[in-house]
Amino acid sequence: MESLNLGNNRLYVYTSHDEDSATYFNMLDWHVFSTDNLVNWIDHGAIFSLDKIKWADKWAWAPDCISRNGKYYFYYPVERTKIGVAVSESPTGPFVDEIGKPLIDNANQIELIGKEPIDPVILIDNNQAYMYFGCRDLRIVKLKENMMEVDGEIMELEIKGIENDKENFGGFYGEGPWIFKRQDLFYFMYSNGWGETSTLVYAIGKDPLGPFEFVGEVMEPVDSWTSHGSIVEFKGKWYVFYHNMSLSNNNYRRSICFDEIKFDQDGMIKKLKIQD
Repeated sequence: MESLNLGNNRLYVYTSHDEDSATYFNMLDWHVFSTDNLVNWIDHGAIFSLDKIKWADKWAWAPDCISRNGKYYFYYPVERTKIGVAVSESPTGPFVDEIGKPLIDNANQIELIGKEPIDPVILIDNNQAYMYFGCRDLRIVKLKENMMEVDGEIMELEIKGIENDKENFGGFYGEGPWIFKRQDLFYFMYSNGWGETSTLVYAIGKDPLGPFEFVGEVMEPVDSWTSHGSIVEFKGKWYVFYHNMSLSNNNYRRSICFDEIKFDQDGMIKKLKIQD
């Protein structure tokens, strides 16, 4: 689930879509919701789906969307092995797969790209676009200005201070990267695993290419064994978007949640306590 603030007037939240009868992550399409006050929301429905992609047919997982040069670029992982990009002139679509092939594909290059190139997130800083992605194997690559081609080598991203951390604890890198800039710091958030103790954690750095220094937890664990979220500024306040399974009691049927977060005088995130 990713959030996009456009012009400080309207907030868009792009999500994968768990089916009502889901028994696994067999998602078929992606949705977007928007608001101008965080109280009243519009469900814009499915904005892109697997049946619009000729080169993939399963697992429409966590996306990201970003605006540039008057267009909107929607990045999506499929089949646990590929990342594509679709384009629209509107934040609510329709989106079109203009290049007709994956932007990232780990076929015959697992060592370079990683075993599971999923969960893309995009950052534009000083006119340079970067894409971060990966489950367990964290990668970063620059994008060309057209946002539909990689620019240079796919690289590993270093997070210092997590060398001995185990899955579900500390700064272990699991999945779900998200990056944002606040003042002169880059905040790199991600999930540290898949379990009752896993949650969203973060590291900080001064360059989009890293290295980043692990800091700690963004929030307490939720009641689902997956954690994935985003942080965005909206009308002068900062919010973390995430999911849980409180409504369904099913790990494969998750719901969107959000809470305001705050920073201390040193710029560190004040850990969010989940309310019952």
